[in-house]
Amino acid sequence: MKFTILRLLTHSELGMFHEYRRQGKERAKQRSINFDWDVVGKVFPSAENPDTIAITCRRLEDEGTVVEIASWLKRQHKNWRFEGDCPKSSFYSFVDPGVLFAMVVDASSTPAKASWVVIPEDHPARSSILGHGESAQLGKSAMIALYGDEGQYCQTVLSDHFPQLFKEAETVSVTSQKENDNNRDDDDAAPDPLGLFKILARAGHSLPSAVADLVDNSLSHGAREIDITFPNPNAGGRWMCIRDDGTGMTPSGLRGAMKIGQQREYGDGDLGKFGYGLKGAAWSQADRLTVVSKAAGNESTTLTWDKDHLAKTRRWALLTDPVAPEHTSAVDIGDTGTAVLLTQMRPSMEPARGRADSPYAQELAAIKSHLELVFHRYLEGKARGHEKVIIRLNNEALLANNPMGHPLTKEYDQHRIELPGASQDKTAALYVRAYVTPNEAEFDEYIKDLPPLEQRVERDRHSLNGRANDAQGLYFYRLDRLIKWGGWEDLFAKDEHTKLIRVAVDFDRLADEQLQVDISKQLIRLPFAITKPLGDLLKGPRSAARSRYNKKEKAAPTPKGGGKIVSPAGTPAPGGFLPPTTAAGGTPVADPAPAPAAKKDRTSIRLVSSGDKPWQRKTGFKGEEVEVTPLMPTLVTLVQLIDKDAEAKNALSEFLRALETAGVQDQLTDKA
Repeated sequence: MKFTILRLLTHSELGMFHEYRRQGKERAKQRSINFDWDVVGKVFPSAENPDTIAITCRRLEDEGTVVEIASWLKRQHKNWRFEGDCPKSSFYSFVDPGVLFAMVVDASSTPAKASWVVIPEDHPARSSILGHGESAQLGKSAMIALYGDEGQYCQTVLSDHFPQLFKEAETVSVTSQKENDNNRDDDDAAPDPLGLFKILARAGHSLPSAVADLVDNSLSHGAREIDITFPNPNAGGRWMCIRDDGTGMTPSGLRGAMKIGQQREYGDGDLGKFGYGLKGAAWSQADRLTVVSKAAGNESTTLTWDKDHLAKTRRWALLTDPVAPEHTSAVDIGDTGTAVLLTQMRPSMEPARGRADSPYAQELAAIKSHLELVFHRYLEGKARGHEKVIIRLNNEALLANNPMGHPLTKEYDQHRIELPGASQDKTAALYVRAYVTPNEAEFDEYIKDLPPLEQRVERDRHSLNGRANDAQGLYFYRLDRLIKWGGWEDLFAKDEHTKLIRVAVDFDRLADEQLQVDISKQLIRLPFAITKPLGDLLKGPRSAARSRYNKKEKAAPTPKGGGKIVSPAGTPAPGGFLPPTTAAGGTPVADPAPAPAAKKDRTSIRLVSSGDKPWQRKTGFKGEEVEVTPLMPTLVTLVQLIDKDAEAKNALSEFLRALETAGVQDQLTDKA
């Protein structure tokens, strides 16, 4: 648990140094350095309640003398102060506001052990550290804490300039690495395991996005229930387990899955891409990855990648040790399934927001909101080729957060845009549908009868736990999984007056190459050739969004599902979509037009692409909804014919209810 802590000191903190006071520069009577509460929470997670944290510190008394002083952190309201040592040496006559305070602390022992130094503005170590990306967060926070390799550059600079304080023996010497190389029986040019580990661990994952990537693996193996365990770090350390009831893997299958960049055949609905997701997502958060998996008719298999073992052996050597007793219940799978266990997890590098909740509570909330948004179609049972999925976080079932799902949202016709350059037999395409969400007055009116707490929850979910202005733009769905959202990809500028519009852009694996889906499946690039067709397609909805924002539109809002979604051939497109005709080259035949206004009704009927009954009745926050599946084509045709007639749809809903009561629905299901 080694951290590198950086802070640019201010006037109020320099009274700690006697020489600063003697020169008459002091502006305050404070005799300590401020430590931000979120830094202390990250470095000392088990010390959340105590008011004092002991640290044995080494520092310079003069240029060549190192002293060791018993110091401590003391809680001061909601922050902490570093106390116990006020250097009297004239060596510190250089101290002025802007000096860089750098501390390397090992928090794994009690008291903690640390070395610290203050570096003047004209010192090359200061310019080296502040000129490197590791210090970037100092632009947002007064103090930052870098864990382990995240502060490797800073530690190297400190070791070079202040070796008496920071020089330590390397855990793996050059000699030992050469000895290992001499014993190799493989290709001399094979990548160094530790080096590759460090590279892959920096592939741009946050904790929520890493968890989502691990959930992808569960869904690709047919999981219907996924349990995520992430206990409080103050109770047993920082670890996480993602367990599913999918098909699991055979011993040889698991060994292949643990291989970096494993090349395999991906199914049409497989969320994987590079053979990297499992390892990259796990390593971005933890130094130890253990996978337990069991396929039908096979014994359970356990394999582990361990960073320390890679550093020691410099070989790609998997461990087969059993899971530690404290984690056995979390990885307990049934007849089939997989459990991914992350241990030796690194602290979050995301800055804490506000002080109302603990950093751990904020992490839980971030994971929850991210998964509810990213996998909302899976949670709703609307992802093609998948049954409804249940995802639990610490035993709490997640609720789908459909960014276009509010009942007052206006839905536009869907359009298909072909991506140029695809092969003749496999045409890649985007399926684009625009939505205009309710304005603030409409939204407030809709939720006014809810209790204040529920109103706040609904607002947060509708704004995707951010600013409404940032939620406008394109929402890219890859195989019904949301991978990127918000913003216009340089098509348009973000505009307060268009903040009500959200545009779903769906694609499948065929479009990966042309959209340049990145290794973490979080970023894409729109080809220039389709920017004009896409921009033209969205002119109408953007104009309607401005009108609704300005409250100039008087028509009653259309319930979701009220628009026509019939393709020329009546055949669903990938993802269960029913696109209208487009001209060659991806240009829409006509600009999209908003669905006609209908009477506000709490019951709607809409077509879906799959289901185990001819129709299913659901009730949620937006009211009652009847989903009609393709199992009964005549019923599908009837729904299409009465699509614009609200009274007819109400009558059909009541007729179907009577059939449900009489048990006819079950009989029709059996025949289907």
